[in-house]
Amino acid sequence: SGGKHSLDDFAHAFYGMDNGSYVTRTYTVDDVVGALNQVQPFDWAGFLKARLDYTGPNLPEHGIERGGWKLVYTDQPNAATKAMEGIRHSVDMAYSIGLRASSSGEIYDVQWNGPAFQAGLVPGLSIVAVNGKDFSPQGLKDAVTAAQGDHAPIALLVKNVDVYSTVDIDYHAGLRYPHLVRASGKDLLGAIVTARK
Repeated sequence: SGGKHSLDDFAHAFYGMDNGSYVTRTYTVDDVVGALNQVQPFDWAGFLKARLDYTGPNLPEHGIERGGWKLVYTDQPNAATKAMEGIRHSVDMAYSIGLRASSSGEIYDVQWNGPAFQAGLVPGLSIVAVNGKDFSPQGLKDAVTAAQGDHAPIALLVKNVDVYSTVDIDYHAGLRYPHLVRASGKDLLGAIVTARK
């Protein structure tokens, strides 16, 4: 719309019906497309299908980039990761070796086709040791960091009920955590998330 309309216009049209009513109203994708077309005519059905039904290796980062931001990875956890690790007493290695585990070593998430997945790890297993030392969240992070300058895999001793086995994770890219940082252009994402006055 060239700045003539905003997300607020859509929200008002879509959510503003029956103001004050507490009756649950269900909706379909066609209802969303219809409301978007009322605000700004466009091929919203095609737009949403391309983004919501897509499966593949590429993240849909163009919208973020057009909004004046970009996605980068560093070896430092972002604020959300730090908070969740503290609340859950866990370690989040989703973007490096591809798993999340409790502070006691129980794996509760494995990223599809990531290094941990390829090594055969699944949720429900428990990590007992890392490179021959008792498991700890910091020990796992240290092993991932140390593997950057080494060709040896990260060796995990894992327990499945009462069976122990050693699993080698061939990963050498270090700790990776996603961060959104400002890029060039107008800060459209900032405008979207700013509270209305």
